[in-house]
Amino acid sequence: MRKDGFTPNPDYAQDSSTEPVTIAIVHQVRQGHEAAFEETLQKVILAASTFSGYLGSEVLYPSTRQGKWQLVLRFDTLKNLQNWENSPICQGWIARAEALAEAPPQVERVNGLEAWFALPERPNISPPPKWKTAIVSAIGIYPMISLMPGLLSPLTRGLPSGLATLVNIAIMMPIMTWVVMPQVTRLFKGWLYPVKQS
Repeated sequence: MRKDGFTPNPDYAQDSSTEPVTIAIVHQVRQGHEAAFEETLQKVILAASTFSGYLGSEVLYPSTRQGKWQLVLRFDTLKNLQNWENSPICQGWIARAEALAEAPPQVERVNGLEAWFALPERPNISPPPKWKTAIVSAIGIYPMISLMPGLLSPLTRGLPSGLATLVNIAIMMPIMTWVVMPQVTRLFKGWLYPVKQS
């Protein structure tokens, strides 16, 4: 583990330099410092967004006050991710986040939609099979695509169809990421992550 808490993933060396890379950074925040930590995470995201190859980010909030916070960052290539990780700007913000946490962060790489199925309280668990994530994703997405266009129609009425679709997606995706999928994942946790019998 490096001094900053990042644990190099052995798969990094085998990855294609042109494939998108996602990292999940998990913190156990010290009690009473949640607001300051959330503000710091937003500044980490803002700083990361200025770097080449940044694709987006999400914050997965803990289900309980004592739960773990997870910051998910996506970059278009491993090289651009490493440029961010090794930058003084990243190191500075990570140090500020660590000062509000009980221990150095746990960091691991995930791929594609796996970040939707991350459980902050179980950060090192292997992702579920893709067929299970497809089914649970459909369960989460179906009510969104069924209900949201109608609910958003006052905003999109009169817009060209392409622009209306873009507005719908721009609003639905954050709701899917921060509200719907964390709850759906916890609802199906026992099926997605069955406990192995010894």
